[in-house]
Amino acid sequence: MRPRCFSVRRLSIYVVVMLLSAGSATVAVAQSQEPKPALPATPVAQPDSPASGETPTGVSGSSWQGPNFGVRIHWDPAVWSVEGESIDEGYDGLQIGTPSSTVFLEAYDGFAGDAEACFAAAEQEIGEREGISEVVPLADRPLPVAAEVRGAAGLFGLTATLPDGTPYRGVEYVECRTVKPGEAVLEITWQSVTQAFNEDFANVEELLATIEMPQDSPSATPVAPQATPVD
Repeated sequence: MRPRCFSVRRLSIYVVVMLLSAGSATVAVAQSQEPKPALPATPVAQPDSPASGETPTGVSGSSWQGPNFGVRIHWDPAVWSVEGESIDEGYDGLQIGTPSSTVFLEAYDGFAGDAEACFAAAEQEIGEREGISEVVPLADRPLPVAAEVRGAAGLFGLTATLPDGTPYRGVEYVECRTVKPGEAVLEITWQSVTQAFNEDFANVEELLATIEMPQDSPSATPVAPQATPVD
């Protein structure tokens, strides 16, 4: 399992709604992961941090590579903003968002690298969150990742009631892939309020298509062969 300090499914749905609503109304702000609280803006230092005192980070311009597991992604900076990152032993976490959606990438030691077990745990935890009254699999909706590279995945509709009695409806995409067989998984989460799902689908689809898995991963993104120039 991922380190408990990064677990986000136990947060009240109220926190998630307030963050997403604030982002939708103005500009992108820290939102949540599964509904997840914002990852720390300053990564967690590892014991072997550089002597310079700089904390580890995988962000470089408009791309990210997790230092522990080598999962890579890049994005259009006109659409996406980095909202948080957390690097620790056995854990690489990135939070990136638009004004109305948040995507999380978490590569971590857990589930013996079993993507199906990772997904089953994620699905169970969604229904256990505070404030959630209903979780419905959305089997009739398209998924933002192509079938040939997709791991264990599903889309869910969430219904909740806020502390003030206001109803909330959201959509959540969860996917797990094996990073290292027998060791680690990649968990991908996309959260949005229901009305933003269609608006951000193309952006999320384009973003997740840029994920590159480590070469030793069974779900590594294949590299297209290049022809050798003829002299």
